[in-house]
Amino acid sequence: MDCKHRNYDKAEIAKIIKKKIIIENLELKGVTPDDIVDHALLFGEGLCLESVEAFYIAGGIEEEFGFHIDRTKLHQLRHHFQSVDTLTAYVYEHVAPSIS
Repeated sequence: MDCKHRNYDKAEIAKIIKKKIIIENLELKGVTPDDIVDHALLFGEGLCLESVEAFYIAGGIEEEFGFHIDRTKLHQLRHHFQSVDTLTAYVYEHVAPSIS
């Protein structure tokens, strides 16, 4: 679905990121959306994801929300990939309806 035809709120974005993009795309067994704390780190100490998994997260975001992420520049976008909260804010910037 093209994001231009759908309005998402931040709570819905966070839910999609947790369930579909992190848990389902990364095939995390035994992890539920409730296990993922929105402000906790995804890489390193928090959810203990590895840096290569950022590519899969970026792909999941593209597929779910319909905007392109240049994966060759993920190192420049890493601050957006720190937590569910930062990912939600990043996605919301790209899918929020613009006010004219």
